[in-house]
Amino acid sequence: MIRQYFCFQSVRSASTLLSSLDGLSNRTSGDKLLTYGEKFSKLYGSSAPETRKSIFVDLVTNYGVNKEALNHAISLYSKNDQMYPEVRTAATAIYVNLIKSVGNLPGGVSQVCEMRANILALLKRETDKTITSYLRHVEIATREVLTSWFCLGNLKLERLTWSSPGDVLQKVAEYEAVHPVRGLSDFRKRLGPLRRCFYFSHEALPRNPLVMVHVALVSEIADSVQEITKRGEPIGREEDQTTAIYYSITSTQPGLSGIDLGNMLIKKVATQLQKDVPSIKTHSTLSPIPGFRPWLIRNLKGNAEYPSVMNEKVVKWMSEVSNEMMNESEATETLLKVISNEKTKKEQLSAIQHILMYACAHYLCRAKRNGMALNSVANFHIRNGAELYRLNWNGDTSHRGINNSFGIMVNYRYDLEKVHENCAAYTERKEMAINENVMNFFKDDDN
Repeated sequence: MIRQYFCFQSVRSASTLLSSLDGLSNRTSGDKLLTYGEKFSKLYGSSAPETRKSIFVDLVTNYGVNKEALNHAISLYSKNDQMYPEVRTAATAIYVNLIKSVGNLPGGVSQVCEMRANILALLKRETDKTITSYLRHVEIATREVLTSWFCLGNLKLERLTWSSPGDVLQKVAEYEAVHPVRGLSDFRKRLGPLRRCFYFSHEALPRNPLVMVHVALVSEIADSVQEITKRGEPIGREEDQTTAIYYSITSTQPGLSGIDLGNMLIKKVATQLQKDVPSIKTHSTLSPIPGFRPWLIRNLKGNAEYPSVMNEKVVKWMSEVSNEMMNESEATETLLKVISNEKTKKEQLSAIQHILMYACAHYLCRAKRNGMALNSVANFHIRNGAELYRLNWNGDTSHRGINNSFGIMVNYRYDLEKVHENCAAYTERKEMAINENVMNFFKDDDN
């Protein structure tokens, strides 16, 4: 019944789409293309959410690459290699130019952004591989045009202060996802002395922070977020501080996921801070480790991609903690009991601190997929050229921090003179920049 309903909706939307876009091709002139863009924008905007999937499928089905035109262009190129622009034009799907035309309409960039958010949400739920393939084609097209629209030259770096527009202040407070704002006094502190909040804005999405970062100016690389966010005003003078700690980075637009705005923001803010506060020489994050606890549970149960962390060294440590000789199976079962219980007391976790820190180092440095860090936050910062600098026990003692990673946090240090080198090593050769603070966890390992 559901598939019959989808087929009916698809036929109806295809008919509407074809009548709206009759005559559209990749040779359509600019003015006429804008008219098609208006028609598509109205059709998409007035469609019910359940029919939009069929609209995306119909776009790919009916307005993809014209194979006849592409073959002709390739034939021309084979005779004259100066005809490559013809191949490029013919190889571009018609719907790509349609999406670009929507972006030229009032509110069009916002609509394309919403479209991509819609597609990404559909991809998470879709089980039909054919439909998934169609959706991915449109997702790639929307991502490419959004990437060009939201390049650094089109973004404006802004500092949030207590005198910023009230609606912008409210949005930043509501969007904050890493360390939620705890009332007015907490928010005031984040914008006060020895603190900064920066965000990117774009003229196509006015008064709307796209990605934001909270920064603490301190004297050394911080190891506890509670120290940064605790009540009361921070003490000291800005000119005495040497370190900028980026303790919260939040993207606000699901449609811009993967566009790399966070990377550009950190580097732009680092450059700005060195101008504003010349004493700042060190730039580091204090980052959460989402997913570590569930990963370790899966790992010990044998369900993770990475080999079990329960090696001879960890078995020995578990035996010492328990005051009895254990084999691998017993050590695994005992450790699982402790870490699987969400009500485990902090004192119990402290007793196995060295084991959890060792396992966390494995998770961040060695648990990989296709050669890249499995942890999304680690992958983000290492790909941006940061160095995995240090693990911090009791870095975040909140319920969320304990539940995600037993309270462990990590510093990713940005050496502005090495970020390009580190980025190239990771993206080209899959080599992570790891400080000896972290590598020391492996010094007694056999491998």
